[in-house]
Amino acid sequence: MPTHIACQMSFGDENPTFEELMEVVQKQQEVIEIYEQQMEFCRLECQKTAEQSDKKTEIIRNLEEVEGLMRMEIEELKNQKNEVEKQKTESVVEEKNEMMSLETVEELRLKCKNMTYELETLKTKQMGTEIELEAYKKNNEFLQSEIEQEKEHWNEEKQRITMNFEEIERKIRKECEELRRINSENQMKLIEMKTENEMRIQREQKLEKLLEDLMTEIKETRKEKTAVVVRCSSLSTECADLKTKIQKMRSKVPEPNEQIEDMNKLLEDQSHLISALREETKLLTRKLEIDSKEYRRTIKSLKLEKRELEQRIETLLRVD
Repeated sequence: MPTHIACQMSFGDENPTFEELMEVVQKQQEVIEIYEQQMEFCRLECQKTAEQSDKKTEIIRNLEEVEGLMRMEIEELKNQKNEVEKQKTESVVEEKNEMMSLETVEELRLKCKNMTYELETLKTKQMGTEIELEAYKKNNEFLQSEIEQEKEHWNEEKQRITMNFEEIERKIRKECEELRRINSENQMKLIEMKTENEMRIQREQKLEKLLEDLMTEIKETRKEKTAVVVRCSSLSTECADLKTKIQKMRSKVPEPNEQIEDMNKLLEDQSHLISALREETKLLTRKLEIDSKEYRRTIKSLKLEKRELEQRIETLLRVD
């Protein structure tokens, strides 16, 4: 009886290629071909059974022909017996005539004994032939009985093989339909997986591009931050120098109030600029931290999607 065959492949931690997935479909097609070969083998067995039944029929026909020949031979022996008896009767008549003529009684007795011996010989042959015919009939009946039993046996065997063949054919068709359905589902899943894989590759490519852009932006932000820090340091130094110079100038020469106010205003503007640059530096730093966190979340999400897709592929390949 056919058994269900499962096609299963395991690829470990590696991603299966489309060719490897198509190999699973090819193996399922080979299973269908094996079932079709089994069906053809059953058909050949049924044909051989029919040929053997025809041979038995030919043997019976030959035996009947032999029986007819034996009957003809017996009839011929009977005719010979009748002919001998007729000759004996004629001989007796002739002997009587001869007795009336010149032959002696002893010669007539001798001829009678010879004719009787020939008659007994023919009777013995006839009895032997009849015994052989009876034995042949019994043997023929025995052979016919055996042939009938063989016919019944072969008919039962043929019926059993036919029923088994129909059952096997039904099961094979059912399993072929199931395999075709599984094959169709696998092909659809392969197409879906291929599409998902292409989408995942596109997302990874976009992520790599986003990572490159982010790294470029981070480098530029770091450069800007460094420049801002250097500029803040330079302005702080310059502001300190200006304050020192103003103090020196105030101590040496009294300046008009208007000039002092201008200097104070300049110092205040520079202080505001320094504060603005510091705020900008803080904003850039905060933006860099936010972008880094967002990038980490995106990477984590994509890794999770990749792991789920790999698990789905492995589960699909392990299904019977």
